[in-house]
Amino acid sequence: MPSLTETAILLLAKVKALEESVSPTLGDLQKRSKKLTEAAQEVAESWSGSALGYHSELHYRDFAKPPLGGSFSPEWGALNGVPEGWGSRTADEVRERIEQLAGTAITKMEEDTAVVLSQAKALQSEIVTEASALNTKAGLEQEKKLLAELENFKWGSTVNDYMNANLNTGFMSRDRLAVSQGVRVPAHLYYAAVAFESDSQCAAVREFLGLSSRLFRQIELNAASAEVGISADQQPIKAVLVICDRFHEIARQLTHRRENRPTLEIKDEYDVQDLLHGLLHIYFDDIRPEEWTPSHGGGSSRMDFLLKDHAIVVEAKMTRKGLAAKEVSEQLIIDAAKYRQHADCKTLICLVYDPSGLVKNPRGIERDLAKLSGDGLDVICVITP
Repeated sequence: MPSLTETAILLLAKVKALEESVSPTLGDLQKRSKKLTEAAQEVAESWSGSALGYHSELHYRDFAKPPLGGSFSPEWGALNGVPEGWGSRTADEVRERIEQLAGTAITKMEEDTAVVLSQAKALQSEIVTEASALNTKAGLEQEKKLLAELENFKWGSTVNDYMNANLNTGFMSRDRLAVSQGVRVPAHLYYAAVAFESDSQCAAVREFLGLSSRLFRQIELNAASAEVGISADQQPIKAVLVICDRFHEIARQLTHRRENRPTLEIKDEYDVQDLLHGLLHIYFDDIRPEEWTPSHGGGSSRMDFLLKDHAIVVEAKMTRKGLAAKEVSEQLIIDAAKYRQHADCKTLICLVYDPSGLVKNPRGIERDLAKLSGDGLDVICVITP
């Protein structure tokens, strides 16, 4: 029977495989849902503005915005006859107009969304079953909470959620026929709700994959800590590992600011170092960047960050063309040899930021580099995402 760590490694690989498989589809679906939402909003400009009975089906001419003074009056309705230019449109006609404006089909979007959602739910079921042994382990309370969150995960908002928030049911009218027919859902509003549901479900799939990755990475990191002999009271090392593990999520969040405000975009290794330096200040006061390592093989080099009070060195690298798994491994092997000679370095933590996925076997490389530990130096490598 596989250990919890082995199970975490296997499930993390499945999470990453699904993420790689569905990410292009999710991006495309969210673009389509945005176009359909915008098209539905444009069609809404031609609508009567009333959801009472037959009013809900009225649109101006060929889905055009009515001129000033030519709008439909929900109060009077058709008591004096249907105003010129206004006519009833079927749900199919509204859908066809929205699809024409958006350049995409609503039914196809629903089908594609259902496929991705089904794949994510199947993985959810497997995770909840295979990782259930976590609940029998002492400690790991944060990981247990994450597993419970995954088990009870909400897969986005629904059409009904959108309707409840956006359908106005408080109309007043003298038009008794329309009142007697009750409130109806305008077709354009329904199709906007369908687009909203798709977008919400796609966002939920992304969130689910992120939470799943976080759970299994935390299990792995705890296991890695145990393998190099990190005791529960050695919080500085664990603090650095938490920062490394969450680095990609933080970097990604920084790209989403309100009102398109400027932000830090991670383009190269210097950007990685700048963000990492700021994050280290959450836990540490004395952070010494650019410390020289002793001479090794006739030369010396700078370490990224020295946490002298805790005898920890933190190195940061970012993959790029020409610096993938092999080159990173070679650099870290050389680094480890140098840091063994540094009196203030007992633990070397290497953050390798790999946003483009150039490292094909990150967990394997992490385990291989951990074998460099020895002779007074513990080596921990974290490759993220």
